[in-house]
Amino acid sequence: MKRLVVFCLLLLKPLSLQGQVGQPAAASVPLRQSIKELVDADRLQEARERLKQEVAARGESGETHYLEGTILFKQKHFAESLKAAERSLALGLRDAEVYKLIAFNSVVLNKTDIVERALNAALPLAPDDFAIHFHLGLLYFTTNRFAKSENEFQTVTQLNPTYMKGYDLLGQAQEELEKDEVALANYRKAVELTEKQNLKDESAYLHLAKFYWARNRHQESLEPVQKAVAINPRSAEAYYVLGRLLDELGREDEAVKALKQSTEVDAGSGESYYLLSRIYLRRGQQDEAARAMNAFRSRRTSSMRGSNKANRHSVEDQ
Repeated sequence: MKRLVVFCLLLLKPLSLQGQVGQPAAASVPLRQSIKELVDADRLQEARERLKQEVAARGESGETHYLEGTILFKQKHFAESLKAAERSLALGLRDAEVYKLIAFNSVVLNKTDIVERALNAALPLAPDDFAIHFHLGLLYFTTNRFAKSENEFQTVTQLNPTYMKGYDLLGQAQEELEKDEVALANYRKAVELTEKQNLKDESAYLHLAKFYWARNRHQESLEPVQKAVAINPRSAEAYYVLGRLLDELGREDEAVKALKQSTEVDAGSGESYYLLSRIYLRRGQQDEAARAMNAFRSRRTSSMRGSNKANRHSVEDQ
């Protein structure tokens, strides 16, 4: 579940219109570029007007249906965007970006079989497009095909050696394959790129902290998780990992503070309530322990009832 959510969240980014091999007709390039700029700037009404002008002047084409699909994707009208991309193919446009659009819509719509077919169709059209390899790696990772995932993320780091998430996800795949030494090296590389590029993304620090934690290297885990919290003080997960670590290190007061912060950021953070209840029990604070345990149970029950819905729609919260 968590892996699928990560996959979906990463897909909900502005569509990349670069790295193509299956290029549109030369006359379409200025149109595509102008629509891309408007969509990226959230000027969607202007993008629609520009597209209407093109259709009125020259008629519908595979290119205009594709561009309509990019606008619809930005508006989170995923089913309509998918249909527009499929019409683009039906009109003969064979372009890596069209297949990527089909893949991105399909993952949001939970059509995993279409995702894989579309990405594999895009790949020969743009073999050096790191984004295709990255999303294939994500797909393989979320479906537990870790060796294939590792291969794709290695290709990503070769094609784009400055892309932090390529190293971060490569480390995760290698950790699943129990390749600890190279996984650690790639987590550290991801952290290095985060610092060099001043990225406001705590994921590399958080994954490095969890790596150390899982191997009982608790003291080494402390610095990266503190940096994760500093980068994103709205991360309930970062506060939970910090609280769990501080509790393990015997720093209960600080652990309670971090765990309470986790629940303030996200009232649905069940794991934080559970750990709070255990700490309160050790302290003999029976009432506080009962309240925390009740909060944990209510959130677990709610999560179980809504699990299928969350699986389908979690990306729309991005």
